[in-house]
Amino acid sequence: MSRKQVGAWHWHDTDGVFESCAVVAEGGEDALYCVIRRTINGSSMRYVERMVSRQFSDQADAFFVDCGATYSGMPADVISALDHLEGKTVSILADGAVHPQRVVTDGSITLDTEASTIHIGLPIEADLQTLPLVVQLRDGSFGQGRFKNVNKVWLRVYRSLGVFVGPDDSELVEAKQRTTENYGVPPALKSEEIQLVLTPSWADSGQIFVRQSDPLPLTVVSMAAEVALGG
Repeated sequence: MSRKQVGAWHWHDTDGVFESCAVVAEGGEDALYCVIRRTINGSSMRYVERMVSRQFSDQADAFFVDCGATYSGMPADVISALDHLEGKTVSILADGAVHPQRVVTDGSITLDTEASTIHIGLPIEADLQTLPLVVQLRDGSFGQGRFKNVNKVWLRVYRSLGVFVGPDDSELVEAKQRTTENYGVPPALKSEEIQLVLTPSWADSGQIFVRQSDPLPLTVVSMAAEVALGG
């Protein structure tokens, strides 16, 4: 089997300025290193940050925050050594469950409950938007000049959670997270087809908007939609 030569890109925003980026081969993965200038507690700081691998086995090890740090040890609810995030509002994943955001004060935060594996860092809001819908009609118009309403969306996801979908970023519908998990256990990552009924919205584009704002993974494998066409 020949090796596929695939290139891809994405736009990455952060609370700061990317000044330099480099990719380094590390074993079976290519690791991204960046020099980022951030304003921390009123001072300009430069950090060398490495993008964490997306390969993880346990849900508690999913790391999806910027400029983050990890606590691993005995259950604790006060986490310190966060001076590099002083004054920042941070997202938190505690033992695989999303914890309410906190503001770092005096280099530390206090959680509602104790946890053993805790990832803390700047929030990441990841968005995906499809191109304007093109459908081949009998009149040869390909849907041009016709208003469209995306009624339903089917997303095939892999090890994902925290999925919001809508016609745009103002009318998002949340995919159901908790199903059969026991009380006190975080919702499990989903590898399945998710069906969502969207808020009715007629527009000429027929686009679909997907957002992930929690410190959780989201991998969309495929997408299908039920679309109504106006006259």
